[in-house]
Amino acid sequence: MDGLRYAVGGSPVAHSLSPILFYLVVSDLKRKGHLPRFDLSALTTLETSHIDEVLGWAYIEHGKHQPIWKPAHQKLKTYQSKLYELAVQSSTIDPSDDVSPKRKPPVRSLANDHLPERPSPNEVWLNLTSPLKHQIQSMVFSPIDEAIDIISVNTLRYTGQGWYCSTTDGFGVVHVAYHFGIDVSEGALIGINGGGGAARSIASAWMNSGGNVAAIGGRRQLPASLVNTKTEENQMFDLIIDTDGTMESGPYSTYALNPVYVPMEGSLEERLQKASSEQSNIDGRWMLAAQHLESWRSLWTPRLAEHLPRLEQLMTWLLAVECKLEEN
Repeated sequence: MDGLRYAVGGSPVAHSLSPILFYLVVSDLKRKGHLPRFDLSALTTLETSHIDEVLGWAYIEHGKHQPIWKPAHQKLKTYQSKLYELAVQSSTIDPSDDVSPKRKPPVRSLANDHLPERPSPNEVWLNLTSPLKHQIQSMVFSPIDEAIDIISVNTLRYTGQGWYCSTTDGFGVVHVAYHFGIDVSEGALIGINGGGGAARSIASAWMNSGGNVAAIGGRRQLPASLVNTKTEENQMFDLIIDTDGTMESGPYSTYALNPVYVPMEGSLEERLQKASSEQSNIDGRWMLAAQHLESWRSLWTPRLAEHLPRLEQLMTWLLAVECKLEEN
């Protein structure tokens, strides 16, 4: 079937909210008059611990490794049109003051001039989560940033002629930090628990943005090249993030971000208050939404970067779709 295909690969992915984010961005760009010929033939999740199985789906579409999508309690393939309908309905909602930004994030500088200017009809766009981010190390993949160097790839684009890749977790966290009022360029201090793909991406982006990085534990440690600060007793951090999920109690910090997002309950207004940019505990959806926007901005449609929705818009719409899914 002709048409662009999108998937999220990794394990577990049955809970992933990325398909919602993808359709929200598509809906917004279409309403603004962009992507007039955009045809999405497939949107799915691929439950696997092996990158070859994701790449195999990219070359030849099949129905394997596609779990029941938990937000809708059915496979995404059968829910695709309904999900797009919900995205269209939700992407007209004005963002709440609860999620307004405190600072404007910087624009990321990238070497993506060689990317095709417009998506071709049969491209494949992928987001990767654990444990796949470190499995892309071949010269077959052309990076537009440091993704291969730090062994952390979470965004892929197959044009039919070749593969391109990037890492967006890190700049997503930088974007969130600015949204919550942290000026990374002034040497803001982040403490990272863990040393996996997401941790390496965050450390790299934070340092490249002018911030200071300290390793604060975890099953795996950050490489020395991605740490530029030693911790001291009673150290105060601007932000701490537990990428390992092993931190029982963190050090002193102004903000804490948990990448693992959990189900929310309540009305849209109640959810927006829980996700408020006034909260010191930052909901993991912020990181997910920010890195998803960065995938569009850096790799998939860089020519439309200035037309993408704002982070507070995407966050509002995501919570709205989650509300509607619970009602159905």
